[in-house]
Amino acid sequence: MKKYIPILTAVSLIWMSCADIHDQEKDEISQLMKLLENDLILNTDILNTEGAMDEEYSDGLDIDGGMKTMADTLWPHSGYRLRFGRHITDRERTFTFDVQDDTAYAEMHRSMSGNFYVIAFDSNHTMVDSFVKAFSEEFERRIRFVRTDSSSNRPWRIEGITIGYGGAGNKVRITGLSFYTLNGTDALFNYTADNASEVFIPRNDLPAFNPGDTLRIELTVENDDPVFDMGNIDSGERVAMHYGRGRGERARRRLNDAGVFGDVNADDNVFTKLWRAHTIGPNHQRRVFNMHYDLIDNATLFISDGGYNTAVWSLPYRIIRP
Repeated sequence: MKKYIPILTAVSLIWMSCADIHDQEKDEISQLMKLLENDLILNTDILNTEGAMDEEYSDGLDIDGGMKTMADTLWPHSGYRLRFGRHITDRERTFTFDVQDDTAYAEMHRSMSGNFYVIAFDSNHTMVDSFVKAFSEEFERRIRFVRTDSSSNRPWRIEGITIGYGGAGNKVRITGLSFYTLNGTDALFNYTADNASEVFIPRNDLPAFNPGDTLRIELTVENDDPVFDMGNIDSGERVAMHYGRGRGERARRRLNDAGVFGDVNADDNVFTKLWRAHTIGPNHQRRVFNMHYDLIDNATLFISDGGYNTAVWSLPYRIIRP
């Protein structure tokens, strides 16, 4: 019986070692989850307009003084305007982790569903039509962590993220996003779909703007089956930029492909927005916000049984006082 004791002891030590490693890994994943749950840069709340809103609106950002304003924006040659938006009723996030010595990675999968509302008004502000569509969208993003001082209460920090991307259906896609100065030709920041899921944007290198900066933002899109394509007036889809932090600090602005307001060429699927960076509260020197670029095809907006096809890119940015 004695000759088996060393073997049993060795097996016991191996088992305890494996258990320790497993417990350590669980503890580290728990630490990573805490970072993910509380970080604004991963938030998509501003996509939830809680129902139909005017195509352009502000809620506590820009020069609205905290008051919500609705823009009376008539679409070219239409004679009516639309209010539209998502009301998210269900959402879920799942993570897959790869923990290495000094670096860890998380793959985030996010799903959200609810109702998409569209309401049409004529020039007299009379409602002429409306419909509701159920929707479901899926999003992906990767996050990179680096280990900090092991004696710290926060042994990990988020060091970089990829573009968040997703949507619904397979008709429309975003292929590029670029930021320029008002009259610039060289991009300040440039992102492409070729490597959107692979290139990590360091947290310290997120796009940063001063309050009042005027930027030209260009979003390149593809649409396999455009409807209501009216050439220079409308290329078959709508593009909007949601930005802010959440309820009380958010806005939506339209990008255009009509060859006006900074857009160089009409109907080339490069949508443009001349955007003035908003202010931040007097108690802040710098703050992080989110941008979500939202591509919606015309069949989704205009045809009640036209399906639901969207593409969304998400990118955090910083506003810094000079």
